Amino acid sequence: MDKHPLISAYTSFVRNRSNDKIGVIGQPDAGKSALINLLCESKAYISVQTDATLETKAYAYNDYGYLVDFPGVGTEVMTVKKYKKIIQNVNIKHYLYVFSSKIKAVDIEIIKYLAKQGKDITFIYNKVDTLIDVQGEDNKEALIRDKDVELNVMMKEIIHKKQSYTFTSVVDHTGIDSLKYVLDEIFVTEEALFISRYQDNKYKESYLNYKTQSAFPKLFTPSFKTILLKANYKSLERTIMEHFKIQEEDIIEHAQKCITIQELIDEFEQQNSDKKVSKAMTLTKIVQLLRSSFKIKSVNPISMVVTSMLEVGISNAFPVLQAISKYMNEIRQIADDMIVEEQKIYKQQ
Repeated sequence: MDKHPLISAYTSFVRNRSNDKIGVIGQPDAGKSALINLLCESKAYISVQTDATLETKAYAYNDYGYLVDFPGVGTEVMTVKKYKKIIQNVNIKHYLYVFSSKIKAVDIEIIKYLAKQGKDITFIYNKVDTLIDVQGEDNKEALIRDKDVELNVMMKEIIHKKQSYTFTSVVDHTGIDSLKYVLDEIFVTEEALFISRYQDNKYKESYLNYKTQSAFPKLFTPSFKTILLKANYKSLERTIMEHFKIQEEDIIEHAQKCITIQELIDEFEQQNSDKKVSKAMTLTKIVQLLRSSFKIKSVNPISMVVTSMLEVGISNAFPVLQAISKYMNEIRQIADDMIVEEQKIYKQQ
């Protein structure tokens, strides 16, 4: 069953503030894409070119988490500066750093940057099936120990705690189960945190406040004066409903009646008919109303609305503004109720 558009939007809002992705980063010839294919049973782009992946691509690992394929570190196309910018622009806390050869200076630079940014790093040595001693003096177990020693020596001053590789092979599936265990542990923890956030009223209020604030520029555009003059309130209703992703049937179900801006205008005009208020007092009320309804601190956006209202006559326009604010608050409350209902049943479905 498809989610309601409002619930999908709220879910995305919380996900964007949670950790549902693990970055797969490392040497360009380390077989990152092939490893992702095996872990996700997906079709990450694989090429014989060492710099085939030039941007991040996400692949579903399970119902909650994603593995994100990063470009190879240290290619001609992808400079360290560009790489750091990619890391900076994505909301990822956990990284797999994949090697298939000796640790290089460019690897150290990227790992230092990740550590400085407070990222969690799991080190993978892939293609372990190709690990051989060219002189034939050491067996594979000794070579693996040497790789772990190298890792600890190189990382000692960067991470300050003992590190070890998870050794993997896409060819013979060495270490794949161990790596899946690591990934499962991370995603189980992060999904539990996501569910906690999803059901937290602070996140619900944060989402609704964000939607309320971002509604202002959609409503009070340069065409606002034309809307006032033509009394085209249906267009404002559609804008508010679409912004909050509320549908007409949602209004009927939760408000038990049809709500219109025109009806609200009539109510406010009746309430204001016996009140004699100066123009200065009306202006003050406009500013207070806009700031409280749309959570606005800056005066600049409000000045545009006031200008439009002055041009059409404040006494006529003020009830309209009151009605628009109340209509939006009614729609917001319906959205609030719908999210609360979903919070109660989430993960019980």
